[in-house]
Amino acid sequence: MNAPASHCPIGVFDSGVGGLTVVRALMERLPLESIVYFGDTARVPYGVKSVATIEQYAAQIVDFLLRRGVKMLIVACNTMAAVALKTIAARAGNIPVIDVIEAGARTAADGQGGRIGVIGTPTTINSNAYARRIHALAPGARVYSQACPLFVPLVEEGWLDHPVTRLTAQEYLRPVLAEDIDSLVLGCTHYPLLKPLLRDVAGEGVRLIDSALTAAELAAVRLQQAGLAATGAEPAACRYIVTDIPLRFQTIGERFLGRSLGEIERVDW
Repeated sequence: MNAPASHCPIGVFDSGVGGLTVVRALMERLPLESIVYFGDTARVPYGVKSVATIEQYAAQIVDFLLRRGVKMLIVACNTMAAVALKTIAARAGNIPVIDVIEAGARTAADGQGGRIGVIGTPTTINSNAYARRIHALAPGARVYSQACPLFVPLVEEGWLDHPVTRLTAQEYLRPVLAEDIDSLVLGCTHYPLLKPLLRDVAGEGVRLIDSALTAAELAAVRLQQAGLAATGAEPAACRYIVTDIPLRFQTIGERFLGRSLGEIERVDW
């Protein structure tokens, strides 16, 4: 495998559309960087599949992105990050790999950790991946996790400040807020779109940790460390590749990205 170069794109991948919040954060934090986004929309959701199947899918996506000449891989899918990271790292070889769980856990654990709430999909929460990584970085931290299965469909429906969403958030957050948390990790790439509502529900005294933003920050650090940061000699571009284009993908994707998606490439395995 050829060594990556600074002009090569960053590869970002997810099981569907949620990882576009990571792309949005990268565009804002690293405007000189080109990006290739891969969403496995034909096989979403991953959360109901076996570990072996998720590892197989992740390996296929990594191989595809490596053939596209990426210089870094960002695992924007919490499910893949939770159960397939070793497989991804092994396939990546000398290409740096960042994942949203590691990025969020590092930010949550900075300082001495404290009392940390984590919200995510049932698969991510049941994997205990955030709690394990936070405890590895800050052994004294107390972590309180809560699955929020209704948030993803509510976000994709566009109900970002709907009374139903607010009531759902109040119900989900009640157990973790009762633990007097000082930080709340948004452990799903859909959740940044709910940040204003979640801030209202959690209160100003709780720090919200957006794993999309933390992944972009970690990417900036790692690119500089590896000497791979783009210089601006070539214009930045973003390509979007999916395995299926549902009718609502364009609408949902543009909501997540905060801008037009433009042309979307479809690949067939």
